[in-house]
Amino acid sequence: MKVFDTIVIGSGVGGAGAAIRAASHGQTVAVIEQRDWGGTTVNRGSTPKKVLLGGIEAHRDFRVQNGSAAVPPVNWERLAAHRDTVVSQTQENFKRRFVANDITTFEGHAEFINSQQIRVNGERLTAKTFVIATGARPRELTFPGGQWVEHSGSFFKRHVAPKNITILGAGVIAFAIAGIASEAGDTVTLVQHNHVALRGFDPQLVQKLIANLAKQNVRVVFDDELARLDRTSTALQVRTASGAQWTTEAVYAALGRLPNVDDLNLQAAGVTTDAHGIRVDDYLQTSNPNVFAVGDCAAVATPKLANYAIFQGKYVGDLLTATPRFPIVYPLQASAVFSLPRLAQVGVSAAVARQKSSRYTLREVALNKWLTYQREYDDQAQLILVVDRQSGQVVGAEAISYQADVLINYVALLIQQHVTPAQLHETFFAYPSAAADLYGIWTD
Repeated sequence: MKVFDTIVIGSGVGGAGAAIRAASHGQTVAVIEQRDWGGTTVNRGSTPKKVLLGGIEAHRDFRVQNGSAAVPPVNWERLAAHRDTVVSQTQENFKRRFVANDITTFEGHAEFINSQQIRVNGERLTAKTFVIATGARPRELTFPGGQWVEHSGSFFKRHVAPKNITILGAGVIAFAIAGIASEAGDTVTLVQHNHVALRGFDPQLVQKLIANLAKQNVRVVFDDELARLDRTSTALQVRTASGAQWTTEAVYAALGRLPNVDDLNLQAAGVTTDAHGIRVDDYLQTSNPNVFAVGDCAAVATPKLANYAIFQGKYVGDLLTATPRFPIVYPLQASAVFSLPRLAQVGVSAAVARQKSSRYTLREVALNKWLTYQREYDDQAQLILVVDRQSGQVVGAEAISYQADVLINYVALLIQQHVTPAQLHETFFAYPSAAADLYGIWTD
């Protein structure tokens, strides 16, 4: 029987953060991975998405500079081959990082035997503490023909250029797929059961994004849902609850995910779960004080995003040897929709500011005439700043542009560091870079 200080179940970004931090404090650590090293983020999420998006954005830039008639189609096969190379390299890098930090790795399914032991491939492992980082899985669909629906990660792994696809959902992943597919020449239909797209982002900016995607053959169907899917010899026939019908090459579900905790035998470890995942306290500690949970499998009221999983993993990795212990405190929230163009947000949202108009005021800045955005033919570029009425400080921002994520990251640093306009103007940025635009938007 092998004994460790800490065993981490799951090698994704959250589990990796916990394992490497724990090892850095001198703990003996093991990581168990059942499927793919690096987890969903590396294999079916952000990593392949960003590689595809890189090629797609390069195509868009060339197209708007030269006119659509002069632009060859996206070479999807070449782009997919590059994606596969990057994903494979990233997988190997995860495994190498564990080895470099003297972390023992196991490949196989883990399940608890009792509160101190787990079984992997018939072998018993013992530890003082456990960190569960098993992520989440796609929701199962129950309508007739639901077996023909693929999950969103399948799109990011496809090797044949899309031609006509349907996406279920109108969240961050759905719009990322729509942006990539439409620029690749695909006709895209998004189906949303209600009338809300990209919940939490400013509706004004969301409508700008939808309008821009509509020019690229992206159609958003609100207040409807799939009722039946039939397979023919050449395509799929979609039927919705409202009676609408159309033919599509593939259907991808981006309807959220469920915590991946059902087959760990958590009852044997005294770990409590609910519909949102493993119950944890402000220390990410479960009902068993020797077991912690991080990332998408944990029932935490934070966005299910990679940056939160990474932050939680590092926190737990430090917490295991920390004295005294302090509850987790999250930094300023920042997020982005990697569509075409991009949406990004940090801090207090514009929606919250409108609801609390006595406390906040909004300042809208049209960026489409600024050099940074003119050179990219970025007619949609806009920034909304949320200003605290009492202090006069910027406490949030939202942006739409092809560089929205970069701009929001700059603003996040200014907000978190409480940078004043005077301090900003004492800082030199390369000109005429996007960072230099901060001089014009940062006010009292």
